[in-house]
Amino acid sequence: MRRSAATAWMPTALRVVVALLGISAVAGCGMLPPDPKTEAAKAVWDLYAIVFVMGAIVFVGVEGFIVYSVFRYRRRDDRLPDQLHGNNLVEMIWTAIPTVIVLILFTLSSIALGKVEHRSEHPAVTIEVDGFQWYWSFHYLDADSNPDNDVTVTGSPNAPPVMGLPIGEPVRLILRTDNVVHSFYVPHFLIKRDLIPTTGDEAPNELELTVTEVGTYGGQCAEFCGDLHAQMTFSVQAMTAADYETWLTGAHASPSPPAPSIQPGATVLDLSAKNVAFDTLQLTAPANEAFTIHFTNQEGLEHNVAILQGGDRLFTGEKITGPDAEVDYVVPALPAGTYTFQCDVHPIPSMTGTLTVE
Repeated sequence: MRRSAATAWMPTALRVVVALLGISAVAGCGMLPPDPKTEAAKAVWDLYAIVFVMGAIVFVGVEGFIVYSVFRYRRRDDRLPDQLHGNNLVEMIWTAIPTVIVLILFTLSSIALGKVEHRSEHPAVTIEVDGFQWYWSFHYLDADSNPDNDVTVTGSPNAPPVMGLPIGEPVRLILRTDNVVHSFYVPHFLIKRDLIPTTGDEAPNELELTVTEVGTYGGQCAEFCGDLHAQMTFSVQAMTAADYETWLTGAHASPSPPAPSIQPGATVLDLSAKNVAFDTLQLTAPANEAFTIHFTNQEGLEHNVAILQGGDRLFTGEKITGPDAEVDYVVPALPAGTYTFQCDVHPIPSMTGTLTVE
């Protein structure tokens, strides 16, 4: 028995509606932001949820009317439909609804932005965040402005730094960079803020946040900044106030390992860096004797020299910034073998060489 024309299109319409609903559901779930872990992030997440719900309502309504019109008013013969030349009531409705939506979103966005941009008169912790190609450095400023009590945590692409923060207290980040634009981004904080090179009296960007939950949260540079951009990462360790004080004391009191003894007349290896490259990628040192690497940094970027073998780090020299900065690295005695020396800040082929100890 042949189905009537009035019902033949129903299965097709049902499949179209189900497909649209499935696509919108999958897209919505895949685009939800991570759980907010700061007070400002909660405001951003709430705003996102409201915008998403309102957008979903508009989407379903518009698409529903489109699907309905396609099947309800599909062409059945050659007669022209009734020609309408406007409807004042409908035009008022479709003008009023977007206007109300925009006013609501403007108000809610202003409230959320106020929470994001809020600045405490006296933040509990102030940190200067320095971004370089391609690593982070966190300089904790002493609350009493005593530089002797400052703490600096520095990382490298191979050893990302950890930013310790107390929960429930306002933390102010002063974002600085001296080379290219970087971007401080922690997904669970739901806020991205750029580090922009400044000159003269220009003030750097700042970001203030109050972490609400204990945990470890990954961060990264979210602005493409060169070859090792993908390795420019860090982590935020949020902890209770008591644990934070313990962590900060440990970071401040971390002793530097004693320098190995060096005998008069010991080997001195000369090495320099310029244009993000070592002047040589082959060094030779005597076995079982401490030796010195006289390192010269001839450019305004931060460099250092580290020595590794396999996955083991055997020596890490302090980072220096040129131009024409010099340092003597005293390297402890190494057994005969082949080692790798590199710049931790720029571990690229032009700054990675072979150290032969024989």
